[in-house]
Amino acid sequence: MNSPAHSLTATLLALALAAPLAATAQSRIPSLDRDDRLGEVGRAARQKAVERFDGADANKDGKLSREEVSGRPYLSENFDQLDKNRDGSIDWEEFIGHDRWKKE
Repeated sequence: MNSPAHSLTATLLALALAAPLAATAQSRIPSLDRDDRLGEVGRAARQKAVERFDGADANKDGKLSREEVSGRPYLSENFDQLDKNRDGSIDWEEFIGHDRWKKE
């Protein structure tokens, strides 16, 4: 029998099983050495991030201070969360949120 309780249970089970897969798919960072569309997207996203980071890094020391991000709402409002190592600045990896794209 297909009761409403069975349908609800089946739906909840399907959602529970699918959630980890969705989280994994959304957190993938495109590899820059790919020769396909994902590689192109990754290289374009990295370039945009480099431009934004360099634009905020006024003294060109390779890290962003509170003063340097003061005019950038997202960075200034989330500074403490982005500064993972608590050194008082946001470095490149903290800025982009992962370590797969080197800033060179």
